[in-house]
Amino acid sequence: MNCRFWKKICANNSMEDDKQVSLTPALLNRDSESDKKQYRSVLNLARKLEEKDILNIALTGPYGSGKSSILRSLKKDYPKYKYLSISLATLKSPLDDKKNEIDIDTMNNRIEYSILQQLIYKEKQETLYNSRLKRIYHKSHWAQYALSIAIILYTIALIIVFEPSFLKVDWICNRLNNPVLNKWSDIFALSYIFVATIIFVQKTVKSLSNSKLNKLNLKNGEIELKENKEDTSVFNKHMDEIVYFFEVTDYNVVIIEDLDRFDNTDIFLKLREVNQLLNQSNSVGRKVTFIYAVKDDMFFDEERTKFFDYITTVIPIINSSNSADKLKEELEIKGYSDLNVEVIDSLAFFIDDMRLLKNIVNEYAQYREKLDEKLDQNKLLAMIVYKNYHPKDFADLHKGKGVLYDCLHKKSELLVERNRQIDERINGITKKLQSLEATHAIQEKELRLIYIEGYRRKLSKQNENNAFLFFVENNFIPLEDIAENETLFNSFISQSSFRYQCFKRHQTNTYYGVRYYYDISEDSCNIQFSQIEKIVNSTFTYHERLEALREGEKRYREQIKILELSRNNHYATPIQELLLDVDMQTHKIFSELNVSKMLEVFLKEGLINEDYFDYISFFFGKSINKHDHDFILELKLRHSLPYDYHIDKVGQCVKNIPDKCYNDVSILNIQVVDCICQHLEEANNSKLHSIAQVIMHNKKWDFLIDFYKSVEDSSSLFNHLGSIVDGLWKIFVKQNSDELFESWLRFLELNHSTKESRNWLNKHFAFISHRVDLIGFDTIKQIVSNGKLIFTDIDAESRCLLEYVVENKAYMLTPENVVCAFVHYRNERMEALNNYPLNVTILRSCESAKPVSDYIDERFDDALNNVFITDAAKQESVEIILEIINSEDITEETKRKYLSGQHNRVSLSYVNNTQWESAIEVDIVTPAWPEIYAFYESQNNVMIASLRIFITKHIDELTDISELDDTQKELLANSALLTSDFEMSVYDKLIKIFDGVTFKDANINSVDNAHFKSLLCADMLPYSTYYTTTIRDNHSDVLTYYVDKYLDECIIEIEELPTDMRLYKYLMRNPRVIGEKALSVVQHFLPHIVWDNELANITLPVVKNNIEKFDYDTEKNILVDATNLPERLSFLIDLIEKYRDDFDIVTELIESLGDSYRSITDKSKKATIENNHMNEMFLGKLKTIGYISSYREDDDKLRVSHKRNY
Repeated sequence: MNCRFWKKICANNSMEDDKQVSLTPALLNRDSESDKKQYRSVLNLARKLEEKDILNIALTGPYGSGKSSILRSLKKDYPKYKYLSISLATLKSPLDDKKNEIDIDTMNNRIEYSILQQLIYKEKQETLYNSRLKRIYHKSHWAQYALSIAIILYTIALIIVFEPSFLKVDWICNRLNNPVLNKWSDIFALSYIFVATIIFVQKTVKSLSNSKLNKLNLKNGEIELKENKEDTSVFNKHMDEIVYFFEVTDYNVVIIEDLDRFDNTDIFLKLREVNQLLNQSNSVGRKVTFIYAVKDDMFFDEERTKFFDYITTVIPIINSSNSADKLKEELEIKGYSDLNVEVIDSLAFFIDDMRLLKNIVNEYAQYREKLDEKLDQNKLLAMIVYKNYHPKDFADLHKGKGVLYDCLHKKSELLVERNRQIDERINGITKKLQSLEATHAIQEKELRLIYIEGYRRKLSKQNENNAFLFFVENNFIPLEDIAENETLFNSFISQSSFRYQCFKRHQTNTYYGVRYYYDISEDSCNIQFSQIEKIVNSTFTYHERLEALREGEKRYREQIKILELSRNNHYATPIQELLLDVDMQTHKIFSELNVSKMLEVFLKEGLINEDYFDYISFFFGKSINKHDHDFILELKLRHSLPYDYHIDKVGQCVKNIPDKCYNDVSILNIQVVDCICQHLEEANNSKLHSIAQVIMHNKKWDFLIDFYKSVEDSSSLFNHLGSIVDGLWKIFVKQNSDELFESWLRFLELNHSTKESRNWLNKHFAFISHRVDLIGFDTIKQIVSNGKLIFTDIDAESRCLLEYVVENKAYMLTPENVVCAFVHYRNERMEALNNYPLNVTILRSCESAKPVSDYIDERFDDALNNVFITDAAKQESVEIILEIINSEDITEETKRKYLSGQHNRVSLSYVNNTQWESAIEVDIVTPAWPEIYAFYESQNNVMIASLRIFITKHIDELTDISELDDTQKELLANSALLTSDFEMSVYDKLIKIFDGVTFKDANINSVDNAHFKSLLCADMLPYSTYYTTTIRDNHSDVLTYYVDKYLDECIIEIEELPTDMRLYKYLMRNPRVIGEKALSVVQHFLPHIVWDNELANITLPVVKNNIEKFDYDTEKNILVDATNLPERLSFLIDLIEKYRDDFDIVTELIESLGDSYRSITDKSKKATIENNHMNEMFLGKLKTIGYISSYREDDDKLRVSHKRNY
């Protein structure tokens, strides 16, 4: 009794603790306020059942609207009707199996067959005894016993009545031989046989009544009597069975549910036909009403009224809009109030069926009680909701397949896609940034123009002039160019005083009034930039306004930086985060999975994620699921799987992996190795060592790349590899992977640095600067410091790193590096650092760039050679030039190279005496005669080559020599002009410069002919006997120029002249040599003349005019060699007059004229000569002295008449 009591108590407690809710349709309480409205449908149905003409009633409403509850309440509250319920919920709809579609007729036959089955099997076989649809007939043990006894009694009765002899037993007969007994035994036996026979015949007749003759079997064949009804529907074929059913039963209300699952309206026509036959059948003899529970959208348009006599609609108790409240209510009833309201709202959005909602709550309660209480209950509820809507996919999840499983294991593809999208966004923002920078460049230029205009306005108020050029960095630069170049503008505003060129207005009074005119003038002024800032904008400074312009760029750069930092692909990234911007319905990764909207929402809201297995199975601490079990099996078989093969429970999986598997390459799984690295216990240390050995021996460096990319902290593995692998850096270099280089910097460089790695780092500053946040600034500082790195190329990607490197002088002095650092400290923005106008002057003028200038000063010589290489290097200030030229730490070669070509000039007075020659040679000295004379004097009054080159280069600037006294001028002139070292163009300019200086009997042996001519032309060489003899002896080629210059003096001292025939010819042709000068020349040169035609021709006029002063031989030679006949005739006429008394001489002179005149002297011939004026004068002179008798004209000739005797 005690045992039974405690069992009862336990049972009661169990019932009290049971939180499960029945899923059967609920009964509506007509007296309940909450059910009153819903109960009206029950009343409607009850009233219509009483109406005679209402035979087909439709109860419509969506799934889960409460149709079954209404029908159940109808059956309970109106028991006067005999209800027959038919449900097709167990019949599989062809809509559920799209792969194996069937035609409508086949589907209808299946439905009809199912309905017929439910009719036949609803009642016992005894009730439907005459049904031809046979089924298994089951007799109870008592029935079998009764039948057996009845047969035995029937047999005994036959024996008693007929007493067969073969069954006769004498001793029995003797014992029962009693007349009364025999009489009553026979009566009883005959009665029993009679009754039993009647019953048997009745049963036999019933059995034969539902039989049909289908075949006749004959001896040699058979006759087929069966009709062909293959195309006949089940209802038509067995309509008599249906009528018979209702004939022998009392059912008058047939309730048909779930018929709408087949989306087929044809079956309703057949059911209506069946209903009509039943109600018209006299054998049935009563009204039979069909009630159909169907969904609202089963029929279209007028079809609704065609099938049914009455339609009543059920309004759903819940739908997606109010299911959240109902779900909360059901959960609270069970005592679950700790779930997130927003999660419940999200889950309930997909629930529109009350029965399914209750089942979800039931299953949630079961799972919650059985699984770990520490689980996230929101996720558990979401998993239960998904299970109820997608049960097959939920079951596949246990097997490691299905849509949900595939979605969760698409993470690696999502990571690739996500990084691609990030890259696209970075590229898009970069393009916007470039566009914005281009726009800002214009805006910044306009801002600078505003402040430059402020300078101009202030100058206009002060001086009433219009400045158009400002002196910046040793040049006058237009305002537009200053505004265009930020560097120039910064230099400009840093000046407290400056020079400028402007248009200055002047006025003059004219007859027409006051006229104005402008000229360009240069001026200077002292204006602080702070004054201009107040004039332009008193609220904000220039730099504040510039910073405001650049705010947009900063925002874009920050966005790019954030995106670059987010470009991680660690497998630990929640899939929820990866799916945020992914449309799983159309995305290429999920397009083939046919992901439901519910699953998409659950995944994106994180209600289902990678830890799904905790919510679908028990956790026993050491258990692993089938998926992980398969992984371990592959390891045992030494089958390598992808590195990123997903493991559900990594920790448990690692514990179940045999130790021997850690020595095979198949162990290389990212999650496994990461788990071991994160739990480096003693056992795991040996496992990690084995894994490192596997990577090393099998050269699985690609695993290292994937591992580094996928996990948050991979330091343990890399540190272990660094300790066991020699030459690991060389291996990384060979792989040429950014991930491996990055991992080396993060984990290995500090403790495993090599010369090769440091050399690589020296050349890859950009690689480091782009990863400062990832590697860690402190780590990088240690790397730079410990490795004494000197970077070849730096950039401004990381402000802190750049400043650290500059301040610690850990970079090479190259133009790009120095400009990069300088621009950074100057807070300028430069698109390209090439050809940046930087020199020592500009660098030192920027106080903020002192770390750069200090480094330059330490290695000044090197910097001058390798850093300052642009044109700006030739624009150093005077102070810097003097510092360089006077420095003892800079080599002469560097000085000459850097100072050569400088725009600015210095005075030698500020240059060390030892550097004067270098200063002159590199051309940094102010081109002025005092500077030249100072250097000249330092060279012991010697014009050395470098000075001559300097003078030649600046000859156009050396026009003013007034600062020198006469002595200094003469000294310089002697050295500069009495040589031929200067080119003629320069020499001629020097002569003009030294105008007024003369050289008296100076040594001119070093002066060549060309330079000598210039000296003569400039009257710098006065006439002297010294110069005459010197020129005669050493410069004979220019003697003629000298003689021409000083002709009178030379004629006076003609004995000093050489007797060179070229000089003679030059003098005789000189128009200034006439009269006595010509006679002196002829007389001086006559003893040295060797006559020829040219000499005779130039001498003839002088001799002719001074005929008495020359002897006969000279006269005859001239007459013979001269070639001008008229002049010869004229000269001959004068000679005839001189020698008129000596006819022999006259004859000799006439014969010297040639053959045409020789006949005149031969009396034996008739002489004729050409008839012209000179010949006529010549013959007249001969006639006058009596040499001929006469002459006369004879046509064009003059005929001579000889004298007989002279």
